[in-house]
Amino acid sequence: MEFMSVGERLALLRAEMARHGLDAWVLPSSDPHNSEYMPLRWKVRQYMSGFTASVSTMVVLKDAAYVWADGRYWQQAERELHGTDIQIVYLGKPDVLPWNQWLAEALPEGSKLGFYGATMMVKALADIEPLLQQKHISLHVEHDLMNAVWTDRPDFPMDAVFAHDLKFAGERASQKLQKIRDEMRKVKAQAHVLNALDDIGYVLNLRGNDVQTSPYFHAYLVVTELTATLFAHVERFSETLKTSLAEQDVNLQPYDTFFTSLGSLKSLNVWVDPAQSNMQTFFALRQQGAHLIEKRAPSIFMKAVKNAVEIEHWRHCFVRDGMAMVKFLRWFYDNVGTGQLTERIVSNRIDGERAKLELFRGLSFTSIPAYGPNAAMMHYGLKEGEETLVKPEGFFLLDSGGQYDDGTTDITRTFVCGPTTEEQQRHYTLVLKGMLRLSAAIFMHGTRGLQLDILARQALWNEGVNYACGTGHGVGFFNNVHEGPHSIGIGLIDQAIVPGMVVTNEPGVYLPDRYGIRIENILLCQNHNTTEHGQFYKFETLTLCPIDTRVVQKELLGKEETMYLNNYHAHVWEKLSPHLTGEDLSFLQNACEPL
Repeated sequence: MEFMSVGERLALLRAEMARHGLDAWVLPSSDPHNSEYMPLRWKVRQYMSGFTASVSTMVVLKDAAYVWADGRYWQQAERELHGTDIQIVYLGKPDVLPWNQWLAEALPEGSKLGFYGATMMVKALADIEPLLQQKHISLHVEHDLMNAVWTDRPDFPMDAVFAHDLKFAGERASQKLQKIRDEMRKVKAQAHVLNALDDIGYVLNLRGNDVQTSPYFHAYLVVTELTATLFAHVERFSETLKTSLAEQDVNLQPYDTFFTSLGSLKSLNVWVDPAQSNMQTFFALRQQGAHLIEKRAPSIFMKAVKNAVEIEHWRHCFVRDGMAMVKFLRWFYDNVGTGQLTERIVSNRIDGERAKLELFRGLSFTSIPAYGPNAAMMHYGLKEGEETLVKPEGFFLLDSGGQYDDGTTDITRTFVCGPTTEEQQRHYTLVLKGMLRLSAAIFMHGTRGLQLDILARQALWNEGVNYACGTGHGVGFFNNVHEGPHSIGIGLIDQAIVPGMVVTNEPGVYLPDRYGIRIENILLCQNHNTTEHGQFYKFETLTLCPIDTRVVQKELLGKEETMYLNNYHAHVWEKLSPHLTGEDLSFLQNACEPL
């Protein structure tokens, strides 16, 4: 197809809007399953705007277009939307409304609002439904206008679905389905509809390759008291997988029959998660007279609390991933002074080291190699045709991770490339200080991530510095690298952190046009002790990789923080040294020297 500019694409979309009599069209950053990472087919907002952020919403009116970008993407939005007529809405700034509230207030009475119902999550419009009704704003959700605008739109991926071996998963699909049914009985649900692909893959111990970084496949799952029905592209399943599913009372049906099949749930009590379900699912169920029980899916908490088998395999996974990181680090520091490295060369090197590892299935996200000012963009990404030279000065930030049969990894390190300023050294130390404080936390049963977040930020806040993103997110087990329901951040997520949950620990400093710093490990929540005051928990650091300490201002670290750092490096040495030789081993020994 001949290349079209953003303006030409918007003109085609507006022509389709006019044909359907629509005043506004919304392009979310979601597929029918609310997936964070999606195949190209569903990246409609990116196609229409050229804005490549993973999270954003675009609203197109007859005479204007807007993109909502949160603090992680402000600089990226300014760069990628430059030269277009699309206006940036800086979500997070004072008095800036989210797209749905703004739209409900801005649209005139009697307007016609359109979007494709299968890609709009129910929760996105729940808060504004009363205002829409009050203003007689009608919703039009049955048509996907992008099919007419994006004429060479990619089809569904069709790689084979494969099993996640029980020796890694630790629990059969039939056992997980039974747990779901136990929860269904508690709320008197006769059926449960799952839309989320990572939940479906987890429950059934199945994985796919629909996106490069997340091992899932397109599907819906309906669980009833006696059976479960998986709606997927049947041709992707081997006879062995079909037999295995049948043995666990899971029926396999074509993906495109899902919405019509909901007629079989007529008049039943159906459990649906409004945060994960698309509007077309809700509309179909309501048309059948189903009574909807709107509640968080039980599989979300189930997959967040890792079982003993998953945790033990994960520890082995971090050893291998740590070996790859050490080999990469030794290479990086050997070559950074040559002035020949670029961000792309660095990215290719770490990706190549991971690809050599046993049980490797791919990256857990596209590696983020960022030198100097580029690191100030929290989700910076390489662009084709652009090369940034890594100079032997300042900082280089690398955020990377891998997918393996026995776990998922996510690690960020900030490397000292050469001479640094006193300010850079101070900020680096304060980031490290916050990371160590959170790592060493002891906390009571019932503690939320909001209550722990201050440990990571306090040293920075004391200096009047903050970072406009969360401190930590859950991580899936050979699943999505970003996983709920828990997190650590300044927003209230009403989910306690409990033993078996893993969470990242990644405070940072991001100074536009100057530099960025982030240090990230993955933590596992464990039991600590029980006293007369209650149950207490602690964290085990799973990530195994040295932290550059050459610019640490030691006087800023407390005695306990220094001890924790030294103990961590001793642990890294103990776990990784038996697997390394020669220059890699010598590098590790030097990198793990105590402060």
